[in-house]
Amino acid sequence: MARRSRLEAKLSDNQFNGGSSGQLAKVLQPETAAVRKAAQPLTESEVAKIVAGGTKLTPEEYELLLDHQNSKGQLWRSWLELPHPNGSLILPPTVVKQKHFKLGDHTFSCFSTRHNSSGIQFKSPDNPSVRLTGFIQEIWQLPLQNHMQTFFLIQKHKLLPPALLQQTPFVSLSLFQTTAVDAELSNQFCIIEPTNILTHLTFYHRPKGTYGINKRILVLCWALNRGRRN
Repeated sequence: MARRSRLEAKLSDNQFNGGSSGQLAKVLQPETAAVRKAAQPLTESEVAKIVAGGTKLTPEEYELLLDHQNSKGQLWRSWLELPHPNGSLILPPTVVKQKHFKLGDHTFSCFSTRHNSSGIQFKSPDNPSVRLTGFIQEIWQLPLQNHMQTFFLIQKHKLLPPALLQQTPFVSLSLFQTTAVDAELSNQFCIIEPTNILTHLTFYHRPKGTYGINKRILVLCWALNRGRRN
């Protein structure tokens, strides 16, 4: 254990710089070089190449992302609002779409790619003290202020009416960290960032009639978090 701790400390401090030791470090901790490279600012030509090669957002998606950026206290302008004053922050119209995103030791995926790893509990972008659940529909990356940023398009779960939720056993069993929602997907979407994500969800499709509820439901559990992210 002590030897492993010393090795991890050296990897963290980047004490292996080249030669066979450097190659070994890349094998033992492959993300280190990638993270360090990602932290470097992009050049203007790199930004232009990424934007030109990206996938154009729909007007609705673009407006949702623009609203999200402006909600954080900075003024971002639509790329259509010509002319742009000098020094303006312009939100690009294209993104690089990803199927998966690794956050720590966990991989989060789009609903269409891997259903089981797309369900998440997350902090509301409007109020971090509010916990919400939903499915990751898309993962976007784009260069903002010369750094690649990651965003998630979330389709929120459709809540059950309070009267139906009261028919489930979970209302009085808060330590189970479980609830039930409508199996039908909602038409509510939001944009979040990696810092909003709390945990994967374990979810179970339950048939019509479960707990006396006359519709299909999803039983959601967020106990995988174990209090590690809040």
